[in-house]
This record gives sequence, structure tokens and C-alpha cells, in this order.
Amino acid sequence: MAQSMADEIRIKEADAREIVTRAKTEAARIVAAARTEAEQSVKEARQKSHRYFRDQVKAAEAEAEAEAVKTVEAGRGETERFYEGNKPKVSNVAEWLIKEVMSTYGNS
Repeated sequence: MAQSMADEIRIKEADAREIVTRAKTEAARIVAAARTEAEQSVKEARQKSHRYFRDQVKAAEAEAEAEAVKTVEAGRGETERFYEGNKPKVSNVAEWLIKEVMSTYGNS
């Protein structure tokens, strides 16, 4: 009876070691899978944020370009109005300038 009891204890211990080994292996597999999934999630999040910010920059650039075109057109209109408003003054100033140069330097 003592011999069979000792054999049974050894068998149970061996079974327990095998169960613990399988449990450790399964735990390691689960941890590795969780790490891989976490790394993949981080990678996807980085890519999404990169795409999002790239799209935001493109949108801001397009908006700035449209605003720049408006500003340039407004400046051109303002320049044209200034030019047309001061056009009569130019001929008077040009005549005065010619008279001054001619009187100072003569016809040569």
C-alpha cells in the first residue's frame, strides 16, 4: 500500500508539473500575442495621427493659398485704383520735372 501510494504521489506530481509547464507555455503565448496586438495598435494609431495631421496641414495650406489669392487680388484692385486716381498728377509732375531738368542741364 505504501509503495502504491508513493507511486501515485509521483504520478500526480508529474501530472502537476506537466500542467504547470503547459500553463506557463500558454501564458507566454498569450503575453506574446498581447504584445504583438499592442504594438500593432500603437503602429496603427501613429499612422492614423500622421494621416490626420497631414490632412490638416493640406487643408490649412489650401485655405492659406485661397486667402493669399484673395489678398493679392485685393492688392491689385487697390493698386489699380491708386494708379487711376493719381494718373492726372503724373502728367503735371512729369512736365514740371522736364522743365527743371531742361533748365538745369539745357537741351544737351
